[in-house]
Amino acid sequence: MGISVAPIPRREDEQARRDGVPARAHRRTLLGYLLVPRPKDTVKGLLMPVTFALGVLAGGTPGPEAVLRAAVVWAALELLIYPARYQWNDVRGFVADQHHPGEKDRGRLPGPLARARRHVTASCAVALVRLAAVACLALSLPHLRLGGVLAAVTAAVFGVAIAYEALRSGGTGRTGRVPPPLGPRLIALWVVVGAGYVVRGMAGLAMAVDLGGRPVLAVAAVVALWAFGIAFVTSRWALEATAFARVERGRLIWGARAEQAREHLLGLVRWLPSRTAERDPASWAALRGRTPLTAPWNLALVLAGAAAGLTGRLLTGPAPVAHALGTAVVGGTATAIAAAVPRGRVVVVLAGAAVQFGALVVAGGPRPLSAVLPWLAVMAAYLVFSSRRRNTIGLPGRRVRTAGAAVLAPVARAVVGRDTWTALRAEERGGPR
Repeated sequence: MGISVAPIPRREDEQARRDGVPARAHRRTLLGYLLVPRPKDTVKGLLMPVTFALGVLAGGTPGPEAVLRAAVVWAALELLIYPARYQWNDVRGFVADQHHPGEKDRGRLPGPLARARRHVTASCAVALVRLAAVACLALSLPHLRLGGVLAAVTAAVFGVAIAYEALRSGGTGRTGRVPPPLGPRLIALWVVVGAGYVVRGMAGLAMAVDLGGRPVLAVAAVVALWAFGIAFVTSRWALEATAFARVERGRLIWGARAEQAREHLLGLVRWLPSRTAERDPASWAALRGRTPLTAPWNLALVLAGAAAGLTGRLLTGPAPVAHALGTAVVGGTATAIAAAVPRGRVVVVLAGAAVQFGALVVAGGPRPLSAVLPWLAVMAAYLVFSSRRRNTIGLPGRRVRTAGAAVLAPVARAVVGRDTWTALRAEERGGPR
């Protein structure tokens, strides 16, 4: 008698229905991948418009042309430049991705290995077309003066990518030990991943605020964005590492092979709890509870909170040195408390924002609410990603999905027709097909 694997999918399906997410994804088609290489990374595209908006609210005064220019750069960055960068990353990691235990669910360049030539060639060709489209965009809109901006953004994105790929190639694929030993390349890899967030964030901020004569503000913003990027990526990698774990009697058992080349993920599990009440690691919100403040995501988050507090104050105008340092200390302290107190984090964040607002009012700082917003933005993102599970990475919250479905369902039903809609719903629930 063969070994049955049916109980595992059923348990995953039950958990997924409780979480409001699909239990198992089918392997992506090549066409679907080429159109949207990383659907789970689309949330990162919010960073540029958020920093642009923060700059405007803090006193930036971009005209209609500047707003249009920023919108075009944002579209180029998120629809052309970054997708091409992701495709290059997936081409280089194609073989390792095929050995990943969650290969079907990750949305990377689809296999199998037997189709490597066809799929890799197609992806490289489409990536080059995307980059050529960036150049065409700059030439087709000469009045927006996009050439220099798009060239600089493209160079920055691929400059970071080259550093990342070099470190990943040299620091992974060496051992299957979990967790792998810490080394300079592994730590450098965790640091480098934050640089991409600097590119996205500074692109938006620079289009709303003239940073040329404000070097201290520029440095503070770079530190805040870089540290935030490190916190976001390392926390996400820690969750993705749970694909290499199983749960036995409440204890996590880890297993990996060198050819899977995931030391940059598995190196982070040393800061995760060793036990969980979940039966499926994919449903485990590992960062919702307390994790050591020495974990890379917590260290980076505290630095991001301090730098965001300082950035917000400097965005609203010049500040005395003592006042500027005070905002950084308060921002960093409030962030550390939020990271150390798993229960009531929302309350802690709101209290931290209130304290910073009050301190700015007492000190006579201009536009105190606008000055607090960068810190609040960092902490709002933290509240979201610290509550994620591996099976909800890249998905909106359940309440957001429910609200969106309530709004869109009547429209969809009217478009496809009642009978087709009923059939689609039956399939979604696992009924007759």
